[in-house]
Amino acid sequence: MFLQTPFMQHLVIRDKIFVNAKDKYDREMAKLKDIIIRESKMQPTWGEPLPKCFIPLQLEFASLIKRNIPLITIEHLQKINSLQPIRSLTESELKVFLKFQHAIGKVLYFDEHRLDRHVILSPTHLIDAFKSIVTDRRFCQGDTVREELWDVMSKKGVVSKQIIKQIWKKKNYQKFYKDKDYLLDVMTHLDILVEPKRYDSDHNRIPADFYYVASMVRAKDDSGYLQSASFTTRSNAIAFQSSSLMIPPALSFRFISYCLYVWAVKTYGNTNKDMLFHRSGVFTIDPSLDMYIDCEDKRIVVRLVHARSNTLIMRDVASSIYECLASALEKISQLYIRTSSDQSQTSDPSFMTRICCNSPDNPCFLQDSDLDNTDEVWICHAHGIKCNMHTISSWIAEQDEDKCKPGCTVTKDEFLRATPSDLHLRRLSLLYSPFEAKEMAIHLELSKREVEIILETEDIKTASFEILRQCRDSKGVTFKNVKDALQIIGKESIHILCKLVKGQPIDFDMEPEKWDLVPTAEHIDRLAPLVGKNSLPFLIELGMDFNTWEQISHRQNERDLVRLNQDILEEWRYKFCRMHNLKPTLREIARAFSNIGKNIKMVDNTLSDLF
Repeated sequence: MFLQTPFMQHLVIRDKIFVNAKDKYDREMAKLKDIIIRESKMQPTWGEPLPKCFIPLQLEFASLIKRNIPLITIEHLQKINSLQPIRSLTESELKVFLKFQHAIGKVLYFDEHRLDRHVILSPTHLIDAFKSIVTDRRFCQGDTVREELWDVMSKKGVVSKQIIKQIWKKKNYQKFYKDKDYLLDVMTHLDILVEPKRYDSDHNRIPADFYYVASMVRAKDDSGYLQSASFTTRSNAIAFQSSSLMIPPALSFRFISYCLYVWAVKTYGNTNKDMLFHRSGVFTIDPSLDMYIDCEDKRIVVRLVHARSNTLIMRDVASSIYECLASALEKISQLYIRTSSDQSQTSDPSFMTRICCNSPDNPCFLQDSDLDNTDEVWICHAHGIKCNMHTISSWIAEQDEDKCKPGCTVTKDEFLRATPSDLHLRRLSLLYSPFEAKEMAIHLELSKREVEIILETEDIKTASFEILRQCRDSKGVTFKNVKDALQIIGKESIHILCKLVKGQPIDFDMEPEKWDLVPTAEHIDRLAPLVGKNSLPFLIELGMDFNTWEQISHRQNERDLVRLNQDILEEWRYKFCRMHNLKPTLREIARAFSNIGKNIKMVDNTLSDLF
């Protein structure tokens, strides 16, 4: 069945096994168990020595599971650990133990805020909790509440929080009710459930009364949205094409769930119907811009749709959205690859991106060779649609120019005599590796020994900055000294200095009062995707330092771009500005966007209905 297909690389067990799932005494189950044990012994980690101090806690876990205790708190675990007769684990050893047990699938432990106070000893406990909510309709027969729940989920993809509580209060599911908040938090963390963002009249976050369940939506898109007037001249499309034979439905559902977390579902038509369908959906980017996601078997097509014309879709918006989607999709797909194929394959990209024509159905792909060789207009062969190359390539971020503009500040003597600030040096450190910073420092007369000490003691992300800061503080370095050192190491363009003082004047004269507003939670949620992959430069432009970056990125274990950017904005809004007695305003956020090369009109458009 799978011969000569990419699926063959995922088949680990080649034995033919016929299991009767309705017969708990089925002999084939014993055969399957033996085969799984055989395959386990063939894994590279089989037989590796483990710390003996882990064994007592492993035995304690097994005992708790036998006593039908599938979930415990960290406090309970710490008490068990303290009672060990030989030696209890230290706090750091205990965390290593939990992470190891999680990695091999024995327990579920998430070292995340709100999730790190519990340990699920039996992973099937979480699966059973999920199955009590999301399952096939035939397993709900006779249970009126669950039947109604299933019908609503299949049509709208939503499940009421109140209904979940009602179900878990029933006799068969009471074991979940005690820890309901934690179990639901885990399900949202894993994108099984997605809590939509809701805001009060002051644009601050408030809890929603339901969750989205993307995997349960059965409704097809019959809204006519793709056939709406002038759709081809209002949309831009890009496709993520799978490098394997097909895209697993589970990956599609996880990707849709990610979009549900970041953006609001669009309502459409006379009935204001939610545009969430089976493996597709429409999301609101700003009042004049939508995003249509369509997960097909072999590709995922993303369309940005403007209310008037695709020429009005800003490149900064399109490229930032593309960066967030590409990052999320690669992270999700790598999870499936690691659990189903050889580890060596995880370095290869799981998806190739292709710019598409604007057809709402079966769009044509623009080949990479044509992207460079087509001048102004591309006419797709299947639909005959004329596509403006500048417009359809707006998914690709523009590159910085390498030349100064006439009258550039950095060419003037007054500027060259000035001393760089910490912000200037942070910007400079992002442009060069620690090795290049070392070369510059030596030409700026910092001793090799001083440089080596910094390289030995500093994190690689902050080493370049610390080297340059030491040069400035001990040698009185000016911009002219920096310019001369750059020329000596082969970086001759004076335009590099432009990147250090790139704060261009911004015209806030039109409606200046709106830019003085303090950003709310809703502002932050909308702006986070627009930062794209420029997270560290954006943090620096907001005035924060590398230590803050380390703290935030450490909390963001999964490197989700949107969540990371939200954390940066919240850190600046609620901690940094208070610590330095600053008023956090949208003006400063807009200035930071401008300094990372984004047009502030993008910020204005995204927040226009909130002003």
